[in-house]
Amino acid sequence: MKFSKIVTAALIAGSIATVAACGSDDSDVPSVPTVSSATAASGTAGGVTDPNTRPSVATLNQMLTEALDPDVPNAEKTRLVEGSSADPTVFDKLVQAKEENPDVTYEIFPPVIPAGPNKATVKVQVKLPDNPPTKLDASIVYVDGRWKLSKDTVCPLITANNIESPMCVTASTSSASN
Repeated sequence: MKFSKIVTAALIAGSIATVAACGSDDSDVPSVPTVSSATAASGTAGGVTDPNTRPSVATLNQMLTEALDPDVPNAEKTRLVEGSSADPTVFDKLVQAKEENPDVTYEIFPPVIPAGPNKATVKVQVKLPDNPPTKLDASIVYVDGRWKLSKDTVCPLITANNIESPMCVTASTSSASN
């Protein structure tokens, strides 16, 4: 299904929230909290701007909510995903996918696990209608003064949906176009 790939991209957008971490295999994960964009936009909770403090899962879920909020300008959302300033319109595609597939749910859950200097991983649970929940790994990185979802997590999901984005241009792609 096409929407499952787009939802995965949306998950990644949510993971953009901050760091990458691996989670437990618990299936009784609480639902994604509703968060005001003002709270998510503050960017101070859970160590979003502190390279020594990985963001909390609650903060990451807030960032996911912000990334998928059609009322938040794309220019503000670019602070959530590494390299997304090269293609702020990618968030329009993610918002549209969420609106077209309201029965698809996703949630980031603990723990947030360090994965090296300025890196972490986290589990994201995706639930598609009539399918069991699927758990995916997402990575986050500390760049440009804050924790962001890693391009290495986002770009494969975007390209799997046949969406081209300047943020996902690789050296081999750019040399092939020359």
